[in-house]
Amino acid sequence: MSYTLQPFKQSPNFTSGAQTKAFYGQPRSIQFGAGHWWDAPERFPSFNGVINALMNPSRQASAHAVVTAGLVQELVRAGDTSWATGKANPFTYSIEVDPQIIYRWRAGGDKAKANAIFETLCEFIADRGYHNLPWRPHNFWMSTGCNPIDWNDVMRRAKEIYNAKHNAPAPAPAPTPPEWQRNLKKWDTPVVKRIAREGAPLRDLITPSNVIKTFSKGTDIEIAAETKVNGWVYWLSKYAYEKGTGQGVDEYEFEKPDTRPEWQKNLKDIAPIKLMVLALQTPIVNLNDLTVIKQLGMGTWIDFTKSTTVGGVEYLISSYSATNAMPNGIKRADVGVPAEPPANEKPEWLENWEDIADVKMYTRADTDLVDLLDGKTVKVIPRATEVEVSSTTEWHGQKYAISTYSTLKKEGRGIRLDDLDMKPVTDVPVEPAPEQPTLEENVNWLMKAVKAILAFLGLKV
Repeated sequence: MSYTLQPFKQSPNFTSGAQTKAFYGQPRSIQFGAGHWWDAPERFPSFNGVINALMNPSRQASAHAVVTAGLVQELVRAGDTSWATGKANPFTYSIEVDPQIIYRWRAGGDKAKANAIFETLCEFIADRGYHNLPWRPHNFWMSTGCNPIDWNDVMRRAKEIYNAKHNAPAPAPAPTPPEWQRNLKKWDTPVVKRIAREGAPLRDLITPSNVIKTFSKGTDIEIAAETKVNGWVYWLSKYAYEKGTGQGVDEYEFEKPDTRPEWQKNLKDIAPIKLMVLALQTPIVNLNDLTVIKQLGMGTWIDFTKSTTVGGVEYLISSYSATNAMPNGIKRADVGVPAEPPANEKPEWLENWEDIADVKMYTRADTDLVDLLDGKTVKVIPRATEVEVSSTTEWHGQKYAISTYSTLKKEGRGIRLDDLDMKPVTDVPVEPAPEQPTLEENVNWLMKAVKAILAFLGLKV
């Protein structure tokens, strides 16, 4: 043998042959070869890395053998069932193949290594006596993107190696079909594609320099298959495929679909602008699927530099998200510039200011202390902080509590009333805390306190 068969390692992820019927409803047999590969070839996964993964009990996956150039590692004995192909497990022998093998049939990559992997795979199959099995890719049994290895080529070569080792007469060589037929691949479903330029040629795939006719820009053609000739990819119409005419159009002659998400298609630059969050709780959303990333409190200022639309709704993208290519956005309707109070008039917070009896309250979470003139955050007050409140006000439709310190200093700085509780919060947040009063109860209590003070002072309630 021209490869090294490493000492057997038993993966914990398998079903014994004796238990296969109990688990799968049929006894262990080997009717098919199941071909897998470790990962995408451009990631260059390692031989030992995939072995370690298939030896890991938490992965719940295994194969009978792992193959790379000149090396084979068996992990599950042939008489036992590996966990690789779902319902097909009891009647398949599975092999994980180094994905670099693909460059035997695909342009690019290390061609010599690809052929070495191919030879090792075929010889191992022949040595195990599985050269006459029908070999199929993983996605023959399961919905997966698993590999485009040419298993017909593998079976052909495995039979050659077996016959050579056992002195069997070599079969008469079959006539070699033209390259376009050897590389022909039928599409799962015909797809209508549009010609991108005027005069796109329909070529004779035996001699591609021969042009049969040309197509006008915008012509729609129902494509059913593709092939490769001299490294170039050609698409065949449904008619050409079914009739075997050997005629096709270069792949690059067709319009390329715009696969970008909607927000990227509609993305545009805007003049930089600074806007405030106007709603009580405004979500930042992932523009790919509109899931909520986090909530912003009213009064938060944000710099925006881009806009887009998703589902007909306009979103703005912050300068930070734009700079870091993050798909994060806020609805345009949720931000703006707060109205300025008329000249020579009291600011809104002072117009709505009310003195109350001093009361101790506690922050429910990390809470913004807001400047009630411009909505900017002065600082963040940690969760469970005790705050002595001496007055209240209303600003942009929200109730705010003003501390004794800010009241005495006549500073327009407040904490949203719904971010405070009458009782200290527990160490482990409970939402809502059963023993804590509701926002409405807090407001009612404060209003009663205000009325009591006004009555005591002899003022009308």
